[in-house]
Order: sequence, then C-alpha cells, then structure tokens
Amino acid sequence: MRTLDVDIRFNMDGWPRIAETQSKLFAVDALVEISNQLREEFHSGHYKDRKMPEIAQADWKTDLLLRYDDREIGYDLPCLLSADRPTKGRIMLCAQDPLRKGTSPRVTVGTFFGIDNNRYRHGQKHYGAIWNLIRFCVHAGYDVLVTDALKIFAGKHQLRNDAALERLCLDVLRDEIDASSPDKILTMGQTAGHALSSVKSESSLLRAPHPTAWGKWYRVGSVNEKEGLLVGLENYYRRALFGPGVAQAVAGP
Repeated sequence: MRTLDVDIRFNMDGWPRIAETQSKLFAVDALVEISNQLREEFHSGHYKDRKMPEIAQADWKTDLLLRYDDREIGYDLPCLLSADRPTKGRIMLCAQDPLRKGTSPRVTVGTFFGIDNNRYRHGQKHYGAIWNLIRFCVHAGYDVLVTDALKIFAGKHQLRNDAALERLCLDVLRDEIDASSPDKILTMGQTAGHALSSVKSESSLLRAPHPTAWGKWYRVGSVNEKEGLLVGLENYYRRALFGPGVAQAVAGP
C-alpha cells in the first residue's frame, strides 16, 4: 500500500526523456523497469532483507565497463521529483558519484543520497537534510532532477585513471542537462562542480560544499549561529538556490 510521501511524484512527468539520456551506458528498458520498482518502494517502503536492483551485463551498452567486471560497480538512477501542480521550472541537484563499498561483481543501482529509502529520507543525518530540501523545492513549485556528476563508481578515484569512461560520463551528464533544461543547477562538492564546469559555463552553476564536508560551514549566512546539521544543511542549500531572503526551516521540538 502506498502511504509514504504520496504528495511527491517519483520519476513521472518528463522522466522518460531523462532515462533516454542514459542509453550510452545501459539499456533504457532495463532502467525503466528498475525505476518502476524504485517508485513502488519509494511510496511503500523497503521490505526486509531487500537487495539493491542490478543491471545485467547483457544490458550494458558500453564495453568500457568490462574491465571492472571483477568488482561492484555503482550507478545511481537519475530521478525526477515533482507534484500534481503547474511547475515554475526545474532545479538540478548534482552530487559526486554513486559510492559503493561492496565486493560482489555486479552493477548495483541506487539513488541520489538514497531517496528511494524512507529511513534515509526521514532520518536525522545529511540524507534527511537533502530530502527536506527536495521537498521544499517541489512545494515551492519546482520539479527537481537529482543526479551524479560521475555516473559510474568503480573504485575510489578510478575514473581519474580512465579518461575514456570519464569522458563518457560527462557526455551523459551533458545529455541530461540538454534534456531537462534546468533553470538552476546546484553542485554539491568539488568533484561535482569540476565536472559540471566542463560541460556548462561557470556562470550558470551554483556551487556549494558536499553535505558530508567537514566543519560547520552550513552556518555561514545563517541567522542562528548554533544551527544543527539537519536544519543547517537544508537552510544553507535553500540560500544557495534562492538567495538570503528565502524562508528558513526551523528545528522541530
């Protein structure tokens, strides 16, 4: 039964066009099937002992992944969050890469800061702050595309040593931007900022630290010098997107 975040539409309006931009990496039909599963889990929750979706090697569309078939390869499905209302435009949130820590040879599919997982979305760590930001943007009238700058994770800093795969990831990122035509692009972290600046002009980007970056940088510009992590991160990113006059979240009781 769908009971979770029912006011948010997950990979509905306009998402099929986003899915097509991933065709240089994986078969689109396979991604659509996974998206349908993730949408159901987004609204209904993860079942006990649930495992991440996988993309079979038969659905890989580039041979550049074959050299990494001895390890877990990470891929996060680009997701579009919207609502049943007219839209003011589209915001793109872009983070680093689909980090994985497993060792079993396979391609596993996750989402941007685990938004398919209700426990992450409504937790107290940075995952919850990112989800609260997304909800704020959607209810402010914007559809939100969330994605990674580097589409593939095959080991720490591995793409620095694989120019061809890095170039392919950037091509896919460029295609995503062309297909979604975002009004605002917020990069989270240096890796994301560097990647986006190679496919878009610097003047079109809004840069911010990654939510796991060390320190209390999120208090810069805050009216509350003691603001905690959950609310502080959300408010910092709100200000980065909409300016210092934007409404600020407050901590619950």
